[in-house]
Amino acid sequence: MTENIESNTRLMRFFMRVVMVFSFLVMVSCGNDTGNQPQASAKESVIGSINSLEQFNKIMETSKERLLVLDFYADWCPPCKDLFLILEKIGKENRDIVTIYKINIDRHSELASSFRVTGIPHVAFVKNKENVLSLTGLYPKNMYLKVIQQYSENGKS
Repeated sequence: MTENIESNTRLMRFFMRVVMVFSFLVMVSCGNDTGNQPQASAKESVIGSINSLEQFNKIMETSKERLLVLDFYADWCPPCKDLFLILEKIGKENRDIVTIYKINIDRHSELASSFRVTGIPHVAFVKNKENVLSLTGLYPKNMYLKVIQQYSENGKS
């Protein structure tokens, strides 16, 4: 019986070590690793950030005929980070015809609701204060470019 208890104790210690190592690995891999994100710094980025309802309303009022791309995202969403990189490239290549803004749905749920965001990433294309098209999910770069060309000032509108 003493041999059985000793064997169970060793087995229990082994499992506890495995659980501890596993827990550590999960924490390391799922942590908020913002330092390693492949996003451009705020100074380099062509994507603006909407931080209040007042700022959003001012942008809508002053955009006139310009096409706006609104990227609804969350910090915890991996596809949203991938989309950021795509939109950053599009913004740099097309800054003369489109303006891109990102909106954090966790901080601005009222804006997300007003655009009927039910999943992220969610991109709304706005022209003349009207949501002309929305895309939910992650798409290839050329899909976003087609929409931008269709609705931009130089496009068909």
